[in-house]
Formats: sequence, structure tokens, C-alpha cells
Amino acid sequence: IIKGIRDSTSALAGTVAYEALNTSAKVTRYAANRLSGVARGGKASDYSLAPGESRMIISLPSRPDEVPSSFVDVSGHAFDSLTAGLREANYKIVYIPYKEYRRKGASGAAKSVVRGIPVAVRAPLSGASEALSYTLLGVRNQLRPDMMREEKANLRGLSSDF
Repeated sequence: IIKGIRDSTSALAGTVAYEALNTSAKVTRYAANRLSGVARGGKASDYSLAPGESRMIISLPSRPDEVPSSFVDVSGHAFDSLTAGLREANYKIVYIPYKEYRRKGASGAAKSVVRGIPVAVRAPLSGASEALSYTLLGVRNQLRPDMMREEKANLRGLSSDF
């Protein structure tokens, strides 16, 4: 009886950990998309804007076609996502104000810095959220390789009943 309780508890803990990683990956992916200005369909044009609101699009690298099988497989995409967010912030907070300074002087540079502050905050957060989402996906797949194989089969359009 005690062995059965241990096995059941272990299985429950594994399932809870898997589902927690799965849900966290989905939530952080959603946060990354919202922060980058991409709506559910993957296009920024899907957003409805309030009157007078301007659209901010932060470009993140697209996810690899292959599902990551472990924590190690995600490092490239995670690094690219973080880099893209920081690059976007750098462009808006350093490069554009420098160009405006050369063109219009200090007042132009100050205005462009103020306009770039929202992107300077959102872009690194978006990149970090995407990196975390993909990393959690790799950890989840490392924890349950059987579910990863099933997901790969579903992505290919095959039945999971094999």
C-alpha cells in the first residue's frame, strides 16, 4: 500500500510540474506577444487602436520549426530573443536621439528620448518573456519526452495514437 501511495504521489508531482511548466510557457509567450505588439493571429494589424494611440511593434525572432527536446536546445533562440529586445531598446533610446541631435539639436534629441522610453521598457521585457517562454518549453519537454513526441506528431499532422 505504501509503495502504491509513493508511486501515485510521484506521478501526481510529475504531472503537476509538467502542467505548471506548460502553463507558464503559454503565459510568458502570451506576455511576449502582447509586449511586442503582436496580437493572437501573429500580426500587429490585428490590434484595435484607441483614438490617438500609436502602434509600437517590437520585432522578435521567429520560433524555430523544431520543438525543443531539452533545456540545452533552447539557448540559441533564447539568446536571440534577449538580444533583439535589447537591440530595439538601444535603437530607440540611443541611435534615434543621436540622429535627432545631429539634425535638430538638443531639443530634438530630448523629444526622441522621451518618445523612445516606452519601447526602451517594453522591448527588453518582451525579449525576456519570449526567452523564458521558450526555455520553459524546453524544460517541459525534457521532463516529459513522451509528451514531446506526441506534440511533434501533432505538429506534423499525424495521429497521436501510435
